[in-house]
Amino acid sequence: MNGRTAGAPESETAAQGFRPPRGGTEMPPDLSFTTPGGRRHTVPTRIGSDLRRVVRPPLLARRVLLGDAWKGVQVRLSATDASDQQEYLTLEAEVGAALMIHRAFGGSSYQGLFPVPVGYDMDAAEPFLIYSEPRGEPATGLAHGISTSDQRIIERDLVLAVRLLESIGLVHRGIVPAAVRWDGQRAQLWDLAAVARIGSPRTPWGVPPYAPPEQRSGVGEADARDALWSTAQLMYQLVAGRQGRPDGPPADLDAYRSLAHTLGGAFASRAEGRPTATHLLGLIMPDSDPTAMVTAVPDPLEPHRREFDAALARKRAAAGADGFGAPGRDAPTEPDGTAWSGAPPRGTGPADGERTSRRWLGGGAERDRGRSERGRR
Repeated sequence: MNGRTAGAPESETAAQGFRPPRGGTEMPPDLSFTTPGGRRHTVPTRIGSDLRRVVRPPLLARRVLLGDAWKGVQVRLSATDASDQQEYLTLEAEVGAALMIHRAFGGSSYQGLFPVPVGYDMDAAEPFLIYSEPRGEPATGLAHGISTSDQRIIERDLVLAVRLLESIGLVHRGIVPAAVRWDGQRAQLWDLAAVARIGSPRTPWGVPPYAPPEQRSGVGEADARDALWSTAQLMYQLVAGRQGRPDGPPADLDAYRSLAHTLGGAFASRAEGRPTATHLLGLIMPDSDPTAMVTAVPDPLEPHRREFDAALARKRAAAGADGFGAPGRDAPTEPDGTAWSGAPPRGTGPADGERTSRRWLGGGAERDRGRSERGRR
């Protein structure tokens, strides 16, 4: 992957939707990007076919083949859309969330629960982020034919993912069937553009029944328990084969005793009435220590990230960009949450007039969360 190679056979790349080199022997063009570790990397790249409705427009997605065989997915903006500051900040927020999650859990047994970033370039004519290829298939096709044991694994993985994000001060606001993938062994939670900071003002966003009532109405502050409502709704759909109610527990929840035992409380109409992810993990995994499981690994590159933060702040100051993501806008109104993968409106950050320190490239979530909590007290 570090040097020029002849690449995969033309017949193989063509069958997979990748454009073969012109003339058969000509080397593919190089693509340069910054890795999650902060190093610049250049590799010959073939561009694959576009993926329809994987991300919310104007974000685009397509397959890429790096080197001779390594496959990934590139999320990008067109050059025209990249000139729109709102759209640029939307992609920038996803890059920040992906790096923050990777730096907390990369190399651990939890890494596979989230998309794995490979590299990004926000200064390219078409800014982009590359992920490792997704695992499995979207949960949109799992409502029928999935075993009870598989349901329990998906339930465990989603609650664990919610708790892991909470441990670094984040909440996923877009847990819908299209954002959850299943490969027969573990779940993987995509659509990191839907991630927001815990404690940031909620903006109206999401579709029923997956988004909780207070998130759809944009009331209060983002809470990790918002994602537990979404998880409970998704699990009910997998178990019952139909969607639940948008404002409370399903009328027949008691008919599904296991789900009622573990996630029944997550159907409360307000976050304050729902159990915590730690409590739910204790029910789902009674022989484990949920607190010890999700202890985030310290970031050894923190001093360098602080230096990068300062440079980034200077770069963005003139444009007035700050906080985690772009200013919030009204929610989209997709009817069932499956046409696109739960991506947010144009921004997931503070409302107009609210400003928070841009720390997502600096590994400073725990410090910022502490400041936020002290301020509320």
